Amino acid sequence: MYNAKMLDAVTITLNEVGWDAVSAISGVLIAILGFVISRSLRRREKQAERFALLAEYRKEIIAFSREFFEIISEALSVRARSNDSTAAGAELDQLSTRLSGLADTGRFLFPNDNKGLNAFGSEKGPAFEGRRRPALDAILAAHYALEAMKRSGDGSKPYLDKAMRELKKTKQPLTPPIRENDPVYLLIQSRRCYLNVVVPDTFPREWLAMFTTLLGPIEGDKNR
Repeated sequence: MYNAKMLDAVTITLNEVGWDAVSAISGVLIAILGFVISRSLRRREKQAERFALLAEYRKEIIAFSREFFEIISEALSVRARSNDSTAAGAELDQLSTRLSGLADTGRFLFPNDNKGLNAFGSEKGPAFEGRRRPALDAILAAHYALEAMKRSGDGSKPYLDKAMRELKKTKQPLTPPIRENDPVYLLIQSRRCYLNVVVPDTFPREWLAMFTTLLGPIEGDKNR
């Protein structure tokens, strides 16, 4: 009896409102639902575009970094195996030139910061105004370390000082004890500083959840 009365009330209400109104309300609800779905799809599309852009940027950085590391390894090898200082000097000169070029190429990946307090040097042109990125400071430190390797005695001191200055600009820790007059040490530290600057911001944190065994917590001696 009670259900029958409710059904009659609903029928009366529908009759009062009219099917046209119900149809209009349904249309509004469908439009709202369509808007929500469309907005969600656009958000996912933008997220996919962002991930694709980050993946491409990371790919470029890895290729760029590989060249830097290979030059460092070649320089250390030349230093370790060469008994002919003239031949070693020629090879080191070539590697040093490559590092200088790499520092310029790196401006495409790591453009200067010319905002806020770093808005200076506009007279140098748009590619050089502002403050150089720490990743490029590390590469220049390696370049100066190689220039120091090519020289002996007091001739190497200005380049050792420049290499140390560039390493300090990265604001990354150096392995103790600090040997600021050892070009090999400075060369190795340039690689470490570069990695410390670049890796944290370019590593996809999503991988931590995807590869829990490979990238999960590590237990053991903290000095490893």
